[in-house]
Amino acid sequence: MSPMRVEDYEVTELYQTQDPEVVIVEVRAKVTLTTTGQSFAATSIQILRIREGQIVLFRDFANPRILENAISEPGSGA
Repeated sequence: MSPMRVEDYEVTELYQTQDPEVVIVEVRAKVTLTTTGQSFAATSIQILRIREGQIVLFRDFANPRILENAISEPGSGA
């Protein structure tokens, strides 16, 4: 079982690039730590390369300190 449960997930921005196979997506997730019940929100940037209807590359860039802070500061949810 995962220590995190995703409560909500939304695309906040979608960026097209000059390369028709590549899209950049900004997403916001609301997450609850299953160990403490604490909730927080995190935004990340995802880069996808889509070829012939298949995702052939996926990169996710998030701030790891958001999770660090949520774990080290119980009750201080975002």
